[in-house]
Amino acid sequence: MSENTDIEGRLDLRLLPATAALFRPYGHLVSAGAADPVHVNAGTALRYDIARIDADTRPGSRLVASVFETAPQALPLVVRLMERHAFSQQAIVAMHSEDFILAVALDDGHGRPDLASLRAFHFSGGGGVVYRRGVWHTPIIGLGGAGRFFVQSWQAGTTEDCEEQIVGPFVIRAGG
Repeated sequence: MSENTDIEGRLDLRLLPATAALFRPYGHLVSAGAADPVHVNAGTALRYDIARIDADTRPGSRLVASVFETAPQALPLVVRLMERHAFSQQAIVAMHSEDFILAVALDDGHGRPDLASLRAFHFSGGGGVVYRRGVWHTPIIGLGGAGRFFVQSWQAGTTEDCEEQIVGPFVIRAGG
């Protein structure tokens, strides 16, 4: 892990490249090139099945597809909030070729982020992720310009759909 503390005592994270192996504890990466295409629509299109989102079995839960628009942010970035979806996986896929960052952490067993597992990943040129259920993560951090992201998760319309946790701030910095 590439981390230490800054002069104010905050956890200091260096960006890691988003690779399947490094991201595996938190979920998996998705991209069109990672799946074999299927010819559809009378041969006029190719379909890439890039992710499967396991069902949430809570009563009233439904699969929700959304588009998120993000404001551009710059590094270094101070992070004070993480969230998780305890009952659903969540897919986040860049709709264009935006660079973006996600910081992730496993649960500590008491409903809080385990800061020992905290990592920050840089996604270059698009792609996306599917988080495992219960993985703590930052909101989507778009770099360079405004971004658009397709987001899909199961929701029951309750506060349990998305739990937020204030974290003693950490700083995300460029890798190296």
